Amino acid sequence: MCQYEVIHFHCGHAGRRLIKHCHVARNTADHQCFGAWSIKREWVSANQLCQSCNQQQAVIRRAHQAQMRI
Repeated sequence: MCQYEVIHFHCGHAGRRLIKHCHVARNTADHQCFGAWSIKREWVSANQLCQSCNQQQAVIRRAHQAQMRI
């Protein structure tokens, strides 16, 4: 059973990050786990957006900067 942590972002989304591979995944070349996984810890990331929201904000900022140059 692979172990994960869940991160709750400021934007309201949640992400999952691998903490430790299970025995089966550690012993295979591509670290595939076909079993269940467990969440070992959860935490809130204050003032941080998830990757997709962060990218979306960057696109909006670039578009706004491009309009300011015109």
